[in-house]
Amino acid sequence: MNKYLKLLKKYSSSSKDFEIVADHSLAVLEKSLGIIRKKKLYQIDLDLVIAGCLLHDIGTFKFIKNFHLKQDDYIKHGIIGGEILRKEGLNKVALIAERHTGAGISKKEIIKNNFPLPKKDFLPLTLEQKLVCYADNFHSKSGKKDNLKSVRKEMREYGEEVFKRFMEMEKMFE
Repeated sequence: MNKYLKLLKKYSSSSKDFEIVADHSLAVLEKSLGIIRKKKLYQIDLDLVIAGCLLHDIGTFKFIKNFHLKQDDYIKHGIIGGEILRKEGLNKVALIAERHTGAGISKKEIIKNNFPLPKKDFLPLTLEQKLVCYADNFHSKSGKKDNLKSVRKEMREYGEEVFKRFMEMEKMFE
């Protein structure tokens, strides 16, 4: 675990930003481990989940300075994180970073919303990708913790397709 935190620190823009992203990432890990225990998901690649939880937001540092978030292109933080992680030789973790936003992002949603992303699906496919994606929704980098009801409400606001994907993950993990 320490090697992943060191990698996160390597790409951080400041010690404050590192602390905020690391705290968020550890909260996502805690949520994920709780789900693994509760649902007895012992077939899961635990090392990949740990790496994915700790590094899924590594691309965030490109969009923050002393945790002032530049919202314009923040939706690209997963793609940028994937690029960083591939450069570090962590290809499976790169896929988690790319596919963790919301309930994943489809090509259709990218085109419809004119998101500044490659025109392809960024949907979680594996158990590990889905778990990190799901757990990420329950803790914001501002420190706010959400409950299932508030996360459902937020997902519904993103549209029926997003809400449906989230509900499929909820069935797996709750």
